[in-house]
Amino acid sequence: MQMPSLNFPLVRRLTALVGVLSLAMLLWLAAGCSDESQSPLESDLTAADDYENLDMTQEYGGLTVSDEDEAFADEGLKAMMYAEEGEDSDDPLLVDPEVLAWEEAGSDPGDPGDPTRPRFTFLRLRWGMIRGPEDTLAVDPDQLDPANCPALDWTGEIHTDRGLLVVRRLLRFEPFQGDHLVRPRLNPQTVAFVSHTACHFDGLVLEIIERPEDESLEGVAPNMLHINTGPIQGSYAVSDLAEMDELVSVDSAGNSVQLTGFTLSDIAYCPKGFLSGRYAVLPPLDGDEEVSEDDPCPECVQLGTFAGAYVDLSGRIQGFLRGGYGLDESGDRVFMGKYITRRGHFVGLIRGTWEPGVEETAMAGFRGQWVGPAGQVQGYLDGLCHPVEGTDGGFFEGRWTTACDTEAEEQVR
Repeated sequence: MQMPSLNFPLVRRLTALVGVLSLAMLLWLAAGCSDESQSPLESDLTAADDYENLDMTQEYGGLTVSDEDEAFADEGLKAMMYAEEGEDSDDPLLVDPEVLAWEEAGSDPGDPGDPTRPRFTFLRLRWGMIRGPEDTLAVDPDQLDPANCPALDWTGEIHTDRGLLVVRRLLRFEPFQGDHLVRPRLNPQTVAFVSHTACHFDGLVLEIIERPEDESLEGVAPNMLHINTGPIQGSYAVSDLAEMDELVSVDSAGNSVQLTGFTLSDIAYCPKGFLSGRYAVLPPLDGDEEVSEDDPCPECVQLGTFAGAYVDLSGRIQGFLRGGYGLDESGDRVFMGKYITRRGHFVGLIRGTWEPGVEETAMAGFRGQWVGPAGQVQGYLDGLCHPVEGTDGGFFEGRWTTACDTEAEEQVR
């Protein structure tokens, strides 16, 4: 079974170069100080790993520590990367002196409980028809017919009671449809926007900076994030966004709002961010298929595959992950896969557990870790999965962090 994909133009050389440079520091930090010259894991720099036929009797499914093609040669994942060219934010607060000063303070390691440190909450917010990365799931073509998903006006505003609200990235905003951030901004706590969707989605990556003095007043009410658009209104305590991964249905047509949050005091020392991808359930095995007497685990079975991207706190893609999930020889639900950089260089092997959805063969969520070539734990990841009607799968959203930030680990593990 091939993962569904779309064709897309070649990425610009400059984008590829920027991706390589931006990942150099990430890989250096993730590698830690371990000596990985003698690897206990299988290594083959020319391997062609098979993600749809994993060996569920092995810890990492038989995957190797080899490099891969750019974005696993998956056209849907490449499309996510190419789309970044039009997703840069033009929010003036990105270069505001106060914002830069607080971000510098949050870039130094320190005690997360230090009352003099600012608090940063990052929110990945999407709205519209959300099906997966760049809508690359194999959906019925009729579902992508504008007649079956009429345009919806999401124009509105988002504001907080206190602090600074920064737009780090635009997601799928389409200027030719009039999508844009409203200028000038009313104040540093408010962002207004114009957005229209039909068969796709728009979104924002937001950064909420809470100054130490914002929370120092005794008896002060919780800081709230307010979302006001035509289709939906809602208010959320900023403190509750820390571990939020929520999908809110808006109408019977399939429109929804999706929120994934991360709250931190350290925003630079340890790389961390969000996950976004898709999963697909594999066709069931033929019941008449004979089981070989040499099969070490006839009960082991791979039930599905997954693929997606891991992005930093600003919403920029740092690399990709791909793998599968199923049952091991003990009947336990396990998932396994591989992390690579934007250009395909090996980062780590993934292993963890997953929970079933309404359909026992579909994932509802997952949690795990990844290791470097020497088998040393380098980081953690988790996510929730959402089925998409009319498909053999759905999409997932989540978070990841390298293993050097206790505060972030508590939110991911």
